[in-house]
Amino acid sequence: MRKYYLFGAGINGIAAIQFFGKQNILAVIDNDERKQGKEIEGISIISLNQYLEKSDRSPIIITGFMDNETIACCLEKNGIFDFYKCPYMQTGFYANSEDIICKLGLYNYRKIYFYTNNPLSEMIEDELGKKYKNAICNYMDQGNIDNIEIDMPIIVTNQDEKLKVEEICKKRDFKIILDINDIYEKEFAFNNEKILKFKDIHKGKRCFIIGNGPSLSYFDLEILDKYKEICFGVNRIYLSYQHTKWRPNYYVNIDCMVIQNDKLKINDLNGIKFIRHFYKKIDNLDLNDMYEFRGLSYQPGQPQISFDMYQGVYMGNTVIYDAIQIALYMGFSEIYLLGVDMTTGVRCEDKGSHFYENINHKEVLGIGNIKEAKKCLEYAGNTLEKFGIKLRNATRGGELEEIKRVNFDELFS
Repeated sequence: MRKYYLFGAGINGIAAIQFFGKQNILAVIDNDERKQGKEIEGISIISLNQYLEKSDRSPIIITGFMDNETIACCLEKNGIFDFYKCPYMQTGFYANSEDIICKLGLYNYRKIYFYTNNPLSEMIEDELGKKYKNAICNYMDQGNIDNIEIDMPIIVTNQDEKLKVEEICKKRDFKIILDINDIYEKEFAFNNEKILKFKDIHKGKRCFIIGNGPSLSYFDLEILDKYKEICFGVNRIYLSYQHTKWRPNYYVNIDCMVIQNDKLKINDLNGIKFIRHFYKKIDNLDLNDMYEFRGLSYQPGQPQISFDMYQGVYMGNTVIYDAIQIALYMGFSEIYLLGVDMTTGVRCEDKGSHFYENINHKEVLGIGNIKEAKKCLEYAGNTLEKFGIKLRNATRGGELEEIKRVNFDELFS
């Protein structure tokens, strides 16, 4: 296998490093200046300019899933066309290339066709060459499709290829199309039977989802405690506990970096905890005390929402989106957001970004995609309205105007 650069030092980058192997990654490119010069999983993070200055110009694996089109355009503007858009691996993927071969039964075929030569196809071809030497791998973009045997499998390794392969299949009656991502989602994705007991347990009731924005008031939390409202807390909401007797009924966290850094505090939390299932397991995290749920990806700019938490919860660039979908599964008919400021251009670790002050100044979590998060929340509000479910923003201030606002105080009058 060739050596590659990754583009994107985020959570999907971590999963990609584990899948492709540290030994095959030269460095990780990221546009975030605060990450440059640091390391991720022991691999150096560099700028795009540093990559452009190198003489080797090895190919790039784009791991920034939601920004992959933007990154691809940026690379092409700089004359770089040898790149591959990585699948979203962080919420679950095959363990390695041998795992793909076994689960797709590729050892049963004497010929296999890939649409393009990319890191994933290259890994599969290498593994087949080592253990299943009778298999011959071909690439559709390197020859005439008329020569392809229609009873041999065509392997689809990413969304871009899927559309092109489907177009080719209209011209000839190919028998076997194996989409790596679709097969994983349908047959091998994570499911948690323990989640089933939460179905409709709060049917017809109302709840509050509490964000960590700077507008969050301890006084408001005391009101929620006084009226015994059902609440969801997210991320580092436990930093409010020293100031209030209020505690959430449910805790939700989807950020593997925050969980990794605060795992001892999260382990010690009382109550029911939900976390997204991660491809990369976090050491010393007490999963017996938590309910893992499956994360679902969507194509950038095309939000989706789930009413069935057991089948999975769609990402929305904010943990609030996950909490909303968990609330839907529980049957709530009124969902109110509080402390969800959605302040544009503010990083997670910036002063004033939360109701608490971040004391770990070395922690760099990155810039949230606020624009995409607002788009998802707006989609949720419009969709739920059609089902007669209220989603309202009771936050005092902030910039989230995509959700209809209500006055927090009037909810208790």
